[in-house]
Amino acid sequence: MTEPTLVSSESSPPVLPPKQEGTPRQIFQKEKAEKTARTKANNQMITLANGAKVSRGDLLSLSLPDLARFVWRDNWFKTGRPNQHPPEDVDWTVWGVVSGRGWGKTLTAAQWLGWQCAWKPNTIGHVIAPTLNDTKHVCFEGPTGLLKVMPEDVIKDYNKSSMLITLDNGSTIRGFSAEEPNRLRGPQCAVAWCDELAAWQDADETWDMMMMGLRLGPHPQVMFTTTPRPVEIMRRLLQDKSVQITRGSTYENRANLPESFFKQIQQYEGTQLGRQELLGELIDPEESGVIKRAWFKLWPAKRSLPRFQWVVLSLDTAFTEATIDKKTGNADFTACSVWGVFDHEGQNNILLLDAWQERLGMPDLIAKVKKELKKAYGDPDAPLIKPLFGPKQTLMAGRVPDIVLIEDKGSGISLRQMLDREGIRAYAYNPGRAAKIQRLHMVSHIFANKMVWLVESDKSPGRPRNWAEPLLAQLCSFTGEGSLKHDDFVDCTTQAIRLLADKRFLEVVPKDKLPNIVTPLKQRINPYAA
Repeated sequence: MTEPTLVSSESSPPVLPPKQEGTPRQIFQKEKAEKTARTKANNQMITLANGAKVSRGDLLSLSLPDLARFVWRDNWFKTGRPNQHPPEDVDWTVWGVVSGRGWGKTLTAAQWLGWQCAWKPNTIGHVIAPTLNDTKHVCFEGPTGLLKVMPEDVIKDYNKSSMLITLDNGSTIRGFSAEEPNRLRGPQCAVAWCDELAAWQDADETWDMMMMGLRLGPHPQVMFTTTPRPVEIMRRLLQDKSVQITRGSTYENRANLPESFFKQIQQYEGTQLGRQELLGELIDPEESGVIKRAWFKLWPAKRSLPRFQWVVLSLDTAFTEATIDKKTGNADFTACSVWGVFDHEGQNNILLLDAWQERLGMPDLIAKVKKELKKAYGDPDAPLIKPLFGPKQTLMAGRVPDIVLIEDKGSGISLRQMLDREGIRAYAYNPGRAAKIQRLHMVSHIFANKMVWLVESDKSPGRPRNWAEPLLAQLCSFTGEGSLKHDDFVDCTTQAIRLLADKRFLEVVPKDKLPNIVTPLKQRINPYAA
């Protein structure tokens, strides 16, 4: 009797392929047909949301992280609006999104920067926000930040203490604060995202440090996102034709925002705040200024300067050594403006003759003032004898400054004392306790009556000379303390015009047209009379 074969419980019986029915030829033809069907299925093209086509076989061959990249990118092309994608057919280096609140700036930038680093291995990206907390809680961990939009399979590590995201392909994304521009001196990157650029504390310096580090790869790029504010860096970037700008308003993203939010913001519609924060408009700061550009008159470029009755050189010096920027080591500006009084149609007017601002120490400032006092302005007196050599205009032609006006505060006191030792008498101006905006209001009627002139540019007709533009911009944009980073031209202008008005060189109403008001004499009464 044959013993039964024992099968170990630890081993499994071999799995035999199913027996195929039919002749060998039929079996061969069936296998060939199945292989052809599989090849056809793998070659089937799938159209993505951005219009690109990919075969089904390529998708099946992707690793899990790469498949996550594919799904992430395809979903963004399905959900993102057309203006949330980078400019096409343009070889750009700087792309800016300037829009209202809730437009989707953070999501747009996170999608762009995240994909640049996830797609290209070993790419270094930088994220810069107004503060380090903004970088962490908005750009990295926010509801639409990098960690939320990028697939988990792509992110290898996130170090909160050093603000560093490491991806599976070797790319890294590092966070910085705009409050510390010097931290950007060493690091370099291939792509960068600058969030809320208009709110940066040291915008110009931080932007410059970032751009100097943007030097990796064949084509480094930077994207900035911000709600606009009338700051210098915004005006400069928006005027740069090489910068690609995408604009948008809050209402474009209405489908993704609660309706209660729009009910709350109705109160801001039509206001300057609403235009800036909701519509994403860059409000011209001169709209709110006390002084208007239309109040200035242009002296024709081809006409000789008039004869001046009086010339004032007005200086606004750095207050003290404490005004040196402790972060950069730069001293504050000293501003100078030169004004000439002349007769125009029987009434005194003033013309801006020169304007400059420089960072000068006391020795250099004294030398600069002495040099300025030798300059002559106005219609030259014809020399009695035409010189054989040298310029036709004599050295003393025109009128040199009659007075040096210096504010009687801070370093202005020291400057006057040192000039006095050089034999130069300066006039001390003390504004008292009047704020800067009050001083500007005190002389605003002179501007409003169009008694202030600027020399027309000979290269750009209808516009003032380039050297006058900084003074003009400060005057027309100033709305009070803190409205401008530098307001030195405002101070030296208001004190000059105030002095001329006090000395009766400038009067809105001519003396011969003033009403003759006779104050009646009070009747005298003898208190001791009976």
